[in-house]
Amino acid sequence: DALGRKFARIALGGVRDEAEIRGHRRTYVGSMPGNIIQTLLRVKESNPVILLDEIDKISRDIRGDPSSALLEVLDPSQNHTFKDHYLNFPFDLSNILFIATANSLETIQAPLLDLSLIHISEPTRQAEISYAVFCLKKK
Repeated sequence: DALGRKFARIALGGVRDEAEIRGHRRTYVGSMPGNIIQTLLRVKESNPVILLDEIDKISRDIRGDPSSALLEVLDPSQNHTFKDHYLNFPFDLSNILFIATANSLETIQAPLLDLSLIHISEPTRQAEISYAVFCLKKK
């Protein structure tokens, strides 16, 4: 609310499939947009603040590398032409403020680490309480 924008959170823990970020092609039964486009539809705004929670917990497998799709979302040189497979046309994500959290930098792929980082060693007890109250107020 301080920025005058809506806030949304996307939990990335356990994401293994690139389609969760980039969407499924419409040729698949049960296809749907990826988490980014779904979040924009949910908040009904094109310039929200989106928290990408636990970016260090994503992994890759035979279905693709979600980190490469996430790089396309976060990189300012690429995100103005982000293409969700479900929509199948370029979508401008450059007005969105993305904030990512991680508990460890060791499991984050190097290209994502090249983006702007702010390291906070440990939150104070007061910060944790303030965040908990904020989350409870949102519900």
